[in-house]
Amino acid sequence: MKRQLPLWRAWAMMLALFVGTDAVAATASPNVTAASTSEPKLNGTGDAWVPFTNALGFPNSSKSIKVFYLSDDLAVYPLNGAAATVQLRAKTGGPMINCTFNAGVPVLSGTNGGTCTFRIINTAGQVDTLEIFHLGMLAGDIRVTATGITASGGGNTVDPYDSDTVIPAKPAPALGPPLSRLPARLVLVFDKSGSMAWSSKLNGDPVCGALYSPNPDCQRWKVLRRATEQMISVAKAYQLPTDKLGVVFFDNDATNTGGIAAMSTVNLDAVLSEIDKPAHQPGGGTSIGDGIANLNSDLVGGDNANFNNTMLLFTDGAQNTSKFLVWDGLDLRVNTNNSPIGGDLVRPAGKQLSLCPFRLRLDDPSDPDSSSLLQNIANYSGCGALNIETTLDNPPAGAIQYFLQVLADTLIGDKLELLHTDKGEQAAPSGAIAPPPLDMSFKTSKKDLAFTILLGWDQAFQADGRPNIKLSKDGVDFDPLHNPQFTISGGAGHVALTLRAPFCDAHGKCVSSDGDWKMRVARTLPRGLGHWNLFVIGDNASIVSRYNVGQTKSGIGEPLQLKATLTEGGKPLVGLPAGTVRAFISGPALSLGNILSDGKAKAGEAPQGDALSASGLKLQAMLADPAQRDKILKALELGAEKGIELKETSPGVYTGEYPATLAEGVYQVTYRIDSTSSDNGAFTRVFTTDHYVQVAPDPAATAKTIKHEPARTCPSTHAGGCIKLTLTPVDGKGNRVGPGKSTSFQLVQPFEGAIVGDVTDNLDGSYSLVIGYNKKGMAPPVLRIDGQTLTLPDAVGTGGKGGGGKLTGDGDKPIWQQWWVWLIALLVLLVLILLMRRK
Repeated sequence: MKRQLPLWRAWAMMLALFVGTDAVAATASPNVTAASTSEPKLNGTGDAWVPFTNALGFPNSSKSIKVFYLSDDLAVYPLNGAAATVQLRAKTGGPMINCTFNAGVPVLSGTNGGTCTFRIINTAGQVDTLEIFHLGMLAGDIRVTATGITASGGGNTVDPYDSDTVIPAKPAPALGPPLSRLPARLVLVFDKSGSMAWSSKLNGDPVCGALYSPNPDCQRWKVLRRATEQMISVAKAYQLPTDKLGVVFFDNDATNTGGIAAMSTVNLDAVLSEIDKPAHQPGGGTSIGDGIANLNSDLVGGDNANFNNTMLLFTDGAQNTSKFLVWDGLDLRVNTNNSPIGGDLVRPAGKQLSLCPFRLRLDDPSDPDSSSLLQNIANYSGCGALNIETTLDNPPAGAIQYFLQVLADTLIGDKLELLHTDKGEQAAPSGAIAPPPLDMSFKTSKKDLAFTILLGWDQAFQADGRPNIKLSKDGVDFDPLHNPQFTISGGAGHVALTLRAPFCDAHGKCVSSDGDWKMRVARTLPRGLGHWNLFVIGDNASIVSRYNVGQTKSGIGEPLQLKATLTEGGKPLVGLPAGTVRAFISGPALSLGNILSDGKAKAGEAPQGDALSASGLKLQAMLADPAQRDKILKALELGAEKGIELKETSPGVYTGEYPATLAEGVYQVTYRIDSTSSDNGAFTRVFTTDHYVQVAPDPAATAKTIKHEPARTCPSTHAGGCIKLTLTPVDGKGNRVGPGKSTSFQLVQPFEGAIVGDVTDNLDGSYSLVIGYNKKGMAPPVLRIDGQTLTLPDAVGTGGKGGGGKLTGDGDKPIWQQWWVWLIALLVLLVLILLMRRK
């Protein structure tokens, strides 16, 4: 509340109306409510009071009529009722009973029956309460009026109150977030290629079965739908009328569902209907470029600066169909040749667009699309986060958390952030015995305007309906599924519960926003070993957090640089106690390229419905081999977490370093902040992202592996000749780049020549390629492999300058020294001798 405004403009109203209503937002007047044991109570339709009971003949502090006023400023501008007029009467008739101001709690006696007193009290959370005591019984519905309540501070007024006018027949729904941010344009881009019908688990999973023909409930398309449904449930609680939504589906090409439309509840629900349509079921190849390009122009058009523009990409496969999404070292582009040269910019200069990639990588985990390309997208595109999953659980906690983080940054900007995440499993006892309830907890802070609980489960956890959910805080119990203060959304396997300030139960008992919440979940129809996940999102305009993970230099052995940037009220959040800002990192135990290279499995046949590289097929064969499965899993799965304390190195910036990047692969970093601040008190934050640690090939070490020979064929355009190279890109410690990286081989321009044909992946860490030279005497070429540059040594083939001496083999000798030239000459000589003898 500000002095120049009337008090009612800053104070919220009644905290709850009891029965079957939506949550009630702030209005100009306070409303009547009562504690769970208080009288009166609302009738079944919520538009009138039920009669008093005899219990009111013996009044105490819990048997009263209460009118609540709320404001953060009441500690400064408290209410005063000494000069107020408060009256009470039965609605059915009779005179109004005047209530007198009395700060104490009256006790019924033989001389004061039928009298009425009132007082102003202050309760938890700076709630000022008008409390009325009637000493005796009133039959029928009642009416309460109050006028003349004042507030300290010049210019502040309090509206009159009349219980007949503040009980609406149909309470208004909760207000959405304030119009204090740019409207959002969110485009969801769904990969519906044939592989989306494959398993969401690794090949041979005991529950899901074979990769290509899994248990139907394990299909990636169905798991993705469940994750999307949960994200949509949260979006409904925070979207604004000006927000926009687009949906794109792609396989060999891309289609959208009608361009960019309003992000309304109807259109959000329609996303699920679109996913279920026969035309959008998995099939075909993978053209990520088409999916990105389909609605890209709508996001980077002339009105780009007027929106928060985000594209959320979900894909599971390597690109195998034009158009392609590529990284040219500086920008993201879409082109037709899967080369870093040329194409249309995804984000033209000056345009604000976040491209957020979610990648399921269990088929072909070493291909460049599922590793280095996605890392470049996350680093460059403004999203600031990356998610690369090895498997999708049910419920899909990792996918949902990433969706929520993207949604929070898109819809609420700096206001909505994750406060808590948790997941687990619980067995159900045999017979009719119900499993014990699950107890969970989370924390909200002083300036949280709202929070949303998202609870998801599988069918074993809750076969039908919803589990019982109870919340409690500061001695007040909340039944969110039967509390009109909560906005509820959900589906068959989840529920989203949003509570806006003031935080009150269905009977009007309110609690302060800061502190610990207890949550109890009881399964009502369990089927066995059930799985669940929990997310709590807080809406707080004060604390802004940003997170970053990177490497100063790419490669195994190079530390991860960790950074959390925190502000409060627009200023750096300084001086957080030691140990309260932490990062938890987990990564693979073995390098994927090394394990794949050494594997003895023979690549199987390619599946129907989508392409899979030879490297991916070899991986599947190794997973199917019990003798090799455990070893390959050590390169795919995350190991134990290690905690790193982040220390303040500049105002509001907390940094740390994780040195143990001992293997190639995906490292998961989860930031957890559990601290206190001056304005918010105790607060928590959670944020998770991934970082791909790749093998950075070393030129000197790789040069020792190079073998070369003249190419069998050479296009006439290459006047300098062609040379076939076989090399094993390795770093200084011998870690191999791939298998699976053949599509990432590029010649760095300018170079007067080209790679002839495709690069051959030999599946043992080595690759073979033919380089054609447009003329002789050229400088040695520079290769880009998986985004890393590698300068080849001198004397590479017939096009080299010669004299380098680093490479050995017949390809360096003059033509008259080549063995095959002497063989041909000998054959010609023998033929001539035979011809001479015949004569």
